[in-house]
Amino acid sequence: MLQWIALATAAVSSAAAINAAPGPDLLSVNWVATPSGQDIANVYPPSAVQAGKGGAVLLECKVAQAGSLEACRVQIEDPVGLEFGLAALELAPLFKMADKAPDGSLVAGRTVRIPIMFSIVTTGD
Repeated sequence: MLQWIALATAAVSSAAAINAAPGPDLLSVNWVATPSGQDIANVYPPSAVQAGKGGAVLLECKVAQAGSLEACRVQIEDPVGLEFGLAALELAPLFKMADKAPDGSLVAGRTVRIPIMFSIVTTGD
């Protein structure tokens, strides 16, 4: 019997994975905390699990003084209607970055874009 396990990955570890516009937006960050696979599985939309669907979300957030994220909004959600955007917003408080970017600049007050991929993996019992 197959057991459905909802897992996803946040592609947040490299500069290429963070799609930010020029200017004050961050192109690269030093993450000190990111959601775990279990955290992501906990917010995986039940309707998407039932449908066997994965999805992708691009979050855009402001960086707070302590490196946490605030004022997050969904920029892209695919597919629309399965609540992946809401799931990604639930993960936002679990992200935290160092107070300085790899180039030494301060991160507080700047914008970061975080792509989050959701996928369903099946495992056997």
